[in-house]
Amino acid sequence: MNWKEHLDKAVAAVKEAATSDKAQEIASKARTTAASVVEKIKSGAVDAADAIVEANRDPSVLSVRFMSADLAVLSPGEGISISRPDASTLVVDDGNGNGLVINAAADPAYVAETIGTVARLSGNTFDLGPEDGINVIVTKF
Repeated sequence: MNWKEHLDKAVAAVKEAATSDKAQEIASKARTTAASVVEKIKSGAVDAADAIVEANRDPSVLSVRFMSADLAVLSPGEGISISRPDASTLVVDDGNGNGLVINAAADPAYVAETIGTVARLSGNTFDLGPEDGINVIVTKF
């Protein structure tokens, strides 16, 4: 089997896993967790520290720690990416032109810029894109 066949086989396995019942269950739970956290934040029932703790309880949350930045992406949708365009910057992008630019080298780190449609739900929580509860980013700086 050559490298192309191995790659095709691996891609097929990933696609199958992504469409499995377990993956759908995890995605559903992530959306429910995100919606719950968003509602609590909007009502003022959760402060910054509690939001990151609650977000990290869900195993489907994508967590990233880089320099002074600590992020949790609740209910990550398709196309979400986190990149490092330079040595001290993180960019969280939803693949649809919405994102956060984070200065991770500052102490504390901070969101330097928002791009596209980004709703700031609280001091440390952002919702990327027009859908509510998808790609909710909780920051801990």
